[in-house]
Amino acid sequence: MSKKTAIKSFTAVSFFATTLGIISLARTFSPERNRIVLANGYSTNFAWRSLLSYNDSLRNEEIKCKTFHDVNFTERCNYIKHLPDCQTDDGFINYIRFVYCAAPTQKYVIPILLFLLCWLFFLFISLGATAEDFFCPSLNVISRTLGLSQNVAGVTFLAFGNGAPDIFSLVAAISESKNGDAGLAIGALFGAGIFVTTMVAGSIAWVSTFQIAERPFLRDAIFYIAAVYWTYHVLWYETINLATSIGLLGLYAFYVVVVIIGRKINQATRNRNSPSLTDPTTYTQPEDSTQVDGQETRQPADIRNGLTATQILVASSAIARSASPHMIEENSQVHTHNQESNSELLRLLGGGRKPVDKTMLRLFIEGVCPINLEDWKDLSIPNKIYEVVKAPIQLLLLLTIPVVDYDVEKHNWNKPLNTLHIIFGPMLFIFATKLSSKSISGGFVAWHLVLCICVVIAILVFLTSKKEQQPKYHPAYAYLGFLVAVIWIYSIANEIVNVLQMYGSVLKVSEGILGLTLLAWGNSIGDLISNTTMARQGFPRMAISACFGGPLFNMLVGIGIACTVKIVTSGKSCFQINHTNLQDILALFLLLSLLSSLFIMLVAKFKASRAYSAFLFSLYALFLTFAILVETNVISWEYTS
Repeated sequence: MSKKTAIKSFTAVSFFATTLGIISLARTFSPERNRIVLANGYSTNFAWRSLLSYNDSLRNEEIKCKTFHDVNFTERCNYIKHLPDCQTDDGFINYIRFVYCAAPTQKYVIPILLFLLCWLFFLFISLGATAEDFFCPSLNVISRTLGLSQNVAGVTFLAFGNGAPDIFSLVAAISESKNGDAGLAIGALFGAGIFVTTMVAGSIAWVSTFQIAERPFLRDAIFYIAAVYWTYHVLWYETINLATSIGLLGLYAFYVVVVIIGRKINQATRNRNSPSLTDPTTYTQPEDSTQVDGQETRQPADIRNGLTATQILVASSAIARSASPHMIEENSQVHTHNQESNSELLRLLGGGRKPVDKTMLRLFIEGVCPINLEDWKDLSIPNKIYEVVKAPIQLLLLLTIPVVDYDVEKHNWNKPLNTLHIIFGPMLFIFATKLSSKSISGGFVAWHLVLCICVVIAILVFLTSKKEQQPKYHPAYAYLGFLVAVIWIYSIANEIVNVLQMYGSVLKVSEGILGLTLLAWGNSIGDLISNTTMARQGFPRMAISACFGGPLFNMLVGIGIACTVKIVTSGKSCFQINHTNLQDILALFLLLSLLSSLFIMLVAKFKASRAYSAFLFSLYALFLTFAILVETNVISWEYTS
């Protein structure tokens, strides 16, 4: 993996620090000093023991965790331990307790917060590395084993792969929400949508003036507007039931059907009008030529080199327009033919050397090495530092997540390591989901039974496989890798959400602001880097399609899955969501971004230029400034139901 994940994480954290400074400055002009008051108007300026005894008449759940600021510093640790709102349902570390129980005096709080900022940077690196290097490859193999077409895979499995950090961050934020306070989740969802449709789309148009594909742009923008309206309708009425959450998933399923049918109609029309693949009105990709059976075959160039965590396959409808199904099938045969030929040459020639018969121990060590030693000497100093920082999480990921890769020798089969994956992967699943302590009849607990089953399967795999060649059942490892990667991503996302909630409580910053800034930036900076890179390499249409298709997927599938999980696990018929002023601003500016893009493209005849970029940049700056000023009460924005 390249250093782009590190750039993404560093940029997000830097933006966050800048935003905190802006908020602190804005507060100095605020007419109110954000005095914390209990539900019935009682001030919290008294000792925590008195406050907790007061909860005999006022339930503990109604007292916000931020009230610890009105308690003496020496008593904050005990206060936080006893107040339910300061406890975390998911995650492994209670960061608020860590800050105030680890700090002996007030002066140690700031160093601890700076340390946790570095920890947050590491978590963002871990989230990006897991999604990019382990989750997406598994989905790619799964889509191929299921025989899905490029278009179907692009808007389903591979869209899920690219949106995994956003989806699981949303699920974690909704799961962690208490008393209907889902500000972090909503802020991240709408904030990321505004960032991608303004800053990312504007950056693409800035680096490359191009003609936008009309039909896909109109389709994605209209569906996205419908999704925003439906989501805001839910927020306005402050409740979402199971039927509504499933309906959001159904709307995305309908979008997938429209994409597939539209592609088929478009292909049929083009084939009927012209037998040639060359169409001056249709965007085509740069091509490479390949010799097959003495004839030259043209095939799309591989642009994946140098791109990380891109939305390439989310915009697969744009890719599919430049090639017929026959060409796609032919290209896949060419790729398979070349791969088999190259593998045979490597086995025969060995690069001028005889093949080395590696021992099982050497195979295992090479498989779990978190740093690419072959490229180490060629790396720059910053890249070497990044590789060392990433090494701990990379080691854990390599030990627990199997990766099937058709582009490498033996499809990345490593007998000793893949055998241990059968044990390590399910055990991580059982402990991360906190099912390990579940009692089973006969005196066993859950992890005992899982361990026994996994050991038996691992022994069978070891006895029925060879280290020189991957077994026939090797693609099944992609499904195991998918499940384990989901657990890793969800666990890391939970920790990120918990850290952000801690900063919100300690620094008295609303979760909505944290969501629309740090969480939204952390999950979208990667899109900015990768989509801009795509535009520079000659694929601006694909990049701009991802700016609308990706956020649409995150909104419909993210809210659909998150609220369905929340409703089912809580056992209630619906999920209550508190309506806030910030949600009005988020929905307003996201709709303004989409509608203005539609209007400008219609007027400009779908030509994206730097003037369009300047407008989008200005719109995002206006949104961010207005949201912060309203949230800090500098500008009054009253909501009345």
